[in-house]
Amino acid sequence: MLPCTLKHLALMIDATATATATATANPIIQGFSIDSRKTMEGDLFIALNGARDGHDFIQDAANRGAKAALVSRPTKILPSVCVVNTQSALTQLAKRLRDDYRGVVFALTGSQGKTSTRGFLRAILNRMAGSSKVLATQGNLNNHLGVPLTMSGLRQKHQFALFELGASALGEIGQLTSMIRPKISGLLNAREAHLGGFGSIEGVIEGKGEIIEQTDPYGTVVLNRDDVAFDTWLQCAGSRKIISFGQKQGDVIWTPISEQEVRLDFRDRRINVRLATLGQHFMANAAAAAAMAFSQDASDRAVRLGLEEAYIEEGRMTPIRIGTQLLIDDTYNASPQSVRAAIDWLSLKKGERLVIFGGLTELGPVAKSEMATLGIYAREKGIDRLIATGSGLPIAEGFGPSAIYVETLNNLMSGLSALTADANIILVKGSRSERMDRVVEAFKQMEGER
Repeated sequence: MLPCTLKHLALMIDATATATATATANPIIQGFSIDSRKTMEGDLFIALNGARDGHDFIQDAANRGAKAALVSRPTKILPSVCVVNTQSALTQLAKRLRDDYRGVVFALTGSQGKTSTRGFLRAILNRMAGSSKVLATQGNLNNHLGVPLTMSGLRQKHQFALFELGASALGEIGQLTSMIRPKISGLLNAREAHLGGFGSIEGVIEGKGEIIEQTDPYGTVVLNRDDVAFDTWLQCAGSRKIISFGQKQGDVIWTPISEQEVRLDFRDRRINVRLATLGQHFMANAAAAAAMAFSQDASDRAVRLGLEEAYIEEGRMTPIRIGTQLLIDDTYNASPQSVRAAIDWLSLKKGERLVIFGGLTELGPVAKSEMATLGIYAREKGIDRLIATGSGLPIAEGFGPSAIYVETLNNLMSGLSALTADANIILVKGSRSERMDRVVEAFKQMEGER
């Protein structure tokens, strides 16, 4: 575990530490960094060879407090460990750090809902162990680089470690899970997202299911009883314990009580929870988090308070009052299923309902037809008005002649006030790369100027 000396760290990957004439020969390493701008005092700077050569930033990392570097060619700037491939060495280091950890490791994946489920579960675990004893993925550090960076923060004091795993192609979840070897894994769903990498929904099911193989054979797999992949993943789980969640059947059954209140039934236990988020898909995510926590004997109180206190990052069905209008910020990302869930929520509201869509990316060859289908779905659900921008033209075409298409975000924002004046509830959504969060910021600026 970290902290440890540079020489000890080098031994973890069968390498040799090299000193410099002007620095401590065997410094103590506190953590890892791959971005010199984010380097902290005591870090090992990993010089990755990507679009930009990390070796060019060793001096900047040193200036910011890095004590050593992991390199693929010699450096005289910092004490270093030289390897053939720094990314492979980073993966190997993550595995060695995991070997030394004796706490309980959770991992979760799915096509949508990962980050909110992580937020819910982390809050429950904080209630169970205390926040100082829980390590969890931060932000979007859920890939082949983010997982090792998170692992470098693992300490023996941590009773629980929680990792969110993301992927866009077959094999990636398996690689990530091999680093962390969870005791409890959660599979939220398989949806038509990242089809460009997975190829088909069958590829998504297979790819997300890779988490199961690396889960402790005596551990627990949490599955969504309502998902199309349930039977496939259940078979993959083998002899591992299964806890399922679902709206009508499962070990944890979730039942909407009101717009934000949900009831969770687990065996002979019943918990009423008021969430800070809008939409039934967040209730399903809360049920998934509760199911994972129940695998470690979470109390009713820890589950209820954790779910109610959970911090869910902005951009996930976040309600914002703009004068007399209600703006729903759902701009963090978008998949066809999350779009439908947002439309379902909006369709039940009263007043003039407007959706503003950016395009959906990473859908592969079905992108145009899938987006057109979403436009049709919005119309059939009774949504009053629809505006699309960027690559979202097929959504507008699917909605029909009354839809408005504005080619660029700048043009949309410049005419935002006139385009949205009559709406009572406005939902803004699109893939992260479409930058629909800029539209939300434009609304906020309009409110400030009134």
